[in-house]
Amino acid sequence: DGGAHLGYVDDVAKMVAEQVTGEVVLVLKSTVPVGTNKRVRNIVQHSAHKVHVVSNPEFLKEGEAVSDFMRPDRIVVGVANGDGHARDMM
Repeated sequence: DGGAHLGYVDDVAKMVAEQVTGEVVLVLKSTVPVGTNKRVRNIVQHSAHKVHVVSNPEFLKEGEAVSDFMRPDRIVVGVANGDGHARDMM
């Protein structure tokens, strides 16, 4: 259908929720569809420990992905409103 396949994102979120041994910040280091953070928060919400979900989208130019990844010209981080812990950690 042309939509993004988020199965791997879901799998990692489930694994983190099951394996985490303390409060953590889970960073989505990719450009994903709107609503993905909410989707991941729903998956990790019943974890034994608090999992904060934040965004760190990539801005990669065609043909320059490795260089852009290693030396980004900008870093953008998004956290949920009121999530001071995640903001402070980032």
